[in-house]
Amino acid sequence: MTENHDYETPSAGTLDWNLPLNRNFERIDTDVEVRDAEANRSQYAPKDGGKFLATDTGAVFVGDGSDWIELGTIGSGGSGGSGGSSLTELLLGGNVVAVARNLADLRTVSPAESDTPVQDALDVLAANGGGQVRLPPGVVEETGPIRPYEDTEIRGLGVEVTKISITGQPVDGIRFDRESGTSRVVLDGFALNGPGGTAETGVAVHHTNRDTQDLRVGRIVFWGWNNSVYRVDEDVGPFQCRHDQITVYGCDAGDQDGLFEFRSWYGPANWFGTIAAYPVTDASGANTTVFFSRGGTQTVDYLTMGGSSGIAVDQTWDAVVEFGNVHWEPTTNPTTPPAIVRLRGHGTASVDSLKHVTGVADYVYELGYDDYNGRGPARKVLGPYIELGAEADVVTNVVNLSAQADPANPSFYFGAADDVDVTHGDGSNGGLRAMGSAGTGF
Repeated sequence: MTENHDYETPSAGTLDWNLPLNRNFERIDTDVEVRDAEANRSQYAPKDGGKFLATDTGAVFVGDGSDWIELGTIGSGGSGGSGGSSLTELLLGGNVVAVARNLADLRTVSPAESDTPVQDALDVLAANGGGQVRLPPGVVEETGPIRPYEDTEIRGLGVEVTKISITGQPVDGIRFDRESGTSRVVLDGFALNGPGGTAETGVAVHHTNRDTQDLRVGRIVFWGWNNSVYRVDEDVGPFQCRHDQITVYGCDAGDQDGLFEFRSWYGPANWFGTIAAYPVTDASGANTTVFFSRGGTQTVDYLTMGGSSGIAVDQTWDAVVEFGNVHWEPTTNPTTPPAIVRLRGHGTASVDSLKHVTGVADYVYELGYDDYNGRGPARKVLGPYIELGAEADVVTNVVNLSAQADPANPSFYFGAADDVDVTHGDGSNGGLRAMGSAGTGF
């Protein structure tokens, strides 16, 4: 592995050594800047994220997959220079500021003069070694989608201070789709807003086309999206991504698989600290499932929700999910969900504890059959159920074993045997163990 570009070095004895080398060659067109006279620019393919420096005029171009887009010239850039002003002065003046690694001065983009000020600033960074896009206080309107490059950061002044409003609906807010994948991106300190109401929207943060690596999300807020707010498409596997705190207000994913939606079968080591979700029913008229996973590995330390939250966790296929505390407190559900947590198939799942404050559900946990891989439940750990409020109601029982569990890969419920209903007709085989009577009581 090279220190500066993460190029892959085959280990001694590697049989398919050509594969990592081919991946390296695919990245060279975007990692290595092309230098030639400006008149010769058409002789080079404008690869998405590629860079071209005109040696005779100093003009800087970045490729978008079909054309070379001019950003400006060395010493001036495609955006305004700082004119000696400090970063704070530029931000207070309402500018989006590009702080590029390879530029001595700051570059500014005025939201009043561009429909894509955040993307314009990212383009400056892409042509100058990466860096930070700093967002001003107030609302920055952006047509969207915003497409980060590797080694770039988008930072606001706080979720209550800085807001990006995506105006070109229905489009995604932030879209990870570059052909070479995207690595080492930071998002922090801003709200990402859709239009609200009943308008059709894209996805707030969308991983599609290629893998995302080492994404770091600090604290961000999503508001006004009538779709999933965080989606991973099939055959896309983000990995080593860390999300500290995500809060969701006024979003409606009632006609989607989930507010957070992992559709892919792979994608290791993705961590979420706190997810707080308060969806609405304005567009779909239905409950919103908060966290849906079909595959990959996701760890969530704290999942709390209100509003029209229906199913809190829906696991299928071979997803591996681990939740610390799940806090369920819906207030506006149009229908009663079959369970607060649904765990289906052979993927490992654990929930440390589940607190129930308001709202009605048929069951707390359901262990069920997975239609995706045609298998019953296995390797589930169900933590204690804690009913905290007088407005919390479970219609039937705590656990619904709706499909025969796998005794070779048993599941465990940390509660009493009387809390479990067996609703399938295949007979008991010991695949689910209720631990409430284990050991000796004192």
